[in-house]
Amino acid sequence: MNLPVEVIEAVREGRCAIFVGSRFAAEAVELAGDVPLDGRALAKALGWKPPRPLPGRSRGPVTPSVQAAAAEYEARDGRSAMEARLEELVGIQDHSPTPAHDVVVARFGRVFTTSWDTLLEKAAANAGRACRVVARSEPIPDAEGDELILVRMRGAFGKSVCVTDGDHLASPMTDEERKKLRSFIRKNVVLFVGYRPDEEEFEVLFEELTAAYGGELPRCHLAVAQGRIDDYQWQRWVWRGLLLFTADPTECMKVLEEQLNAC
Repeated sequence: MNLPVEVIEAVREGRCAIFVGSRFAAEAVELAGDVPLDGRALAKALGWKPPRPLPGRSRGPVTPSVQAAAAEYEARDGRSAMEARLEELVGIQDHSPTPAHDVVVARFGRVFTTSWDTLLEKAAANAGRACRVVARSEPIPDAEGDELILVRMRGAFGKSVCVTDGDHLASPMTDEERKKLRSFIRKNVVLFVGYRPDEEEFEVLFEELTAAYGGELPRCHLAVAQGRIDDYQWQRWVWRGLLLFTADPTECMKVLEEQLNAC
């Protein structure tokens, strides 16, 4: 794996904006003896069914949608039941942080995440580092001293979890949040870790960041998790200014730490 020099230097200089996705927790889930659910599997476990094709038309490939499945579950069984089922499927209770979580906690002052697990908070507690969790639509504060600011882009269980389209519409970013996020992206090198560009979680995040930025994002880096992607997806995202390289979160953070310690 060739970790971009631009990313290494940005982390060393404290000017790298990191976004952590749900796939960052895959190794922790596996170490606990469980099977990690990617976005497609999670959608299907929530009861997602592909939409019926229009009369006279064939249906092409459809990406399973967690947002759509959760909305249907909520409409059928209620909000509390949907959140309880989602939390059960994500399985955050018995997992422990990995060395990759430890690197994030040690090397970054502000972390944005779309995951619903609490592994970064646990890693911060293990390291004795204060961690301030910022829920979706709350003002993004500046750090006080050495504290870690953890911005939960999709909320958290028990505190404004954001999963359906309706949730996103009900808790949009304020103008002040957009301004602060836009300034942060402009001043820093953006690194996405724990995502795949062919999944809904990343699509929604990227569109939200683009809207907050007020146009196409500046050049960003994506460590593509859990395997290669096809040429169509690769070209599609390169065209949007995203530089992709294949690296699972553990591998990416291990190499980053090695490179930082080498100098």
